[in-house]
Amino acid sequence: MKLIDYIEAVYGCDRGNKAAFLKANPRILPQELSRWLKAQLKINPLTGEIYKPVSRIVSIPDNAVLPGALLSDWHHTQLHELAKTQNISPQQLFESWLTQEDLRQRTHLHSPKILPEQEIASLVSQHFATLTPDSEVPDYHLALSALMRTLMDKDYLTYHVSSVAESERLTIPRTAYYWYGGAIAKRVAQMFGTYDVYLWHEYLQPNSEVVFIGEAQNVVVSYFVCQQLCRLIKQMRSQYRKQQGSWGTRTQLDDIANEYASRFVRGIMESPLYIGGGEADFARLFTYVERRYAYTLR
Repeated sequence: MKLIDYIEAVYGCDRGNKAAFLKANPRILPQELSRWLKAQLKINPLTGEIYKPVSRIVSIPDNAVLPGALLSDWHHTQLHELAKTQNISPQQLFESWLTQEDLRQRTHLHSPKILPEQEIASLVSQHFATLTPDSEVPDYHLALSALMRTLMDKDYLTYHVSSVAESERLTIPRTAYYWYGGAIAKRVAQMFGTYDVYLWHEYLQPNSEVVFIGEAQNVVVSYFVCQQLCRLIKQMRSQYRKQQGSWGTRTQLDDIANEYASRFVRGIMESPLYIGGGEADFARLFTYVERRYAYTLR
């Protein structure tokens, strides 16, 4: 690969990357580096050797990540055999692959997939439209199961995490979060392969906030499903509270209604729905949360 490409890959594209390279290689003079870059010399990223006529070796950082730099013996053999069938050199074939991959990535970056947030929100609302404060736990299971089938049929859910995104902050009253909102958020995250993060606030603040971390589409689904379920449970709790009459104090009636809502949600969350995802996907999400929201893990 070209020396300039190596420097940008290891030391970044920002101003000062060449200075960082020179700092890591103090025996190379700035004027030497300038001549090499103008001559578009190449470097072997495995050994650090700069190709002739320079015949110099630079230090390779241990944490340098150079896509495509490492090929096994089997891959080298396959590369040479395939190059023979195409009547070109292995180097030409490999460079053509790199060019095609670079073009694919550039095209992907400039033409991002539009996330159908409104359609996902509409689908969630449609599948939950049949649920009322009188609905039972099996009704919720059926609605969630039908929703997941529809989302998968439309490819609005993914099994693996290719990139990490965050949902908007979902605001839930603190008391509601304590009794049922937290359980809903955690189970919804498990269902749709995301990670729920509870954002700590001051004790006297009346609201709690939750953020879902994961693949962009799954994150949007988790947000709207959690939002709709919290609204439905709030309506169900209010109706149950009214049905109790006035046999006790306000605090007693609130506690009874909250406990009922909590038990009801535990029944809903016993649904076996689970989209999957491996340990690597979960580890990627957890690493992101550790870096972005470390204070929530204390």
